[in-house]
Amino acid sequence: MKVHYDREKKDFDVKAKNVKEMLKELNILKNSVIIVVNKEVVTEEYSFKKTDKVKILSVVSGG
Repeated sequence: MKVHYDREKKDFDVKAKNVKEMLKELNILKNSVIIVVNKEVVTEEYSFKKTDKVKILSVVSGG
């Protein structure tokens, strides 16, 4: 499955079956990103479907 990561500005091929596995596979901390599937925010327990469009959005904080 193709996953777009906005911080890296590129797509990745992943074999993960859910969000938690995907983050581990890509070595991304779960608290540093928001996962969007088909334009909806999902939790790390979400299981992917073949037709899903996945984006990883970086969380930006400031002060």
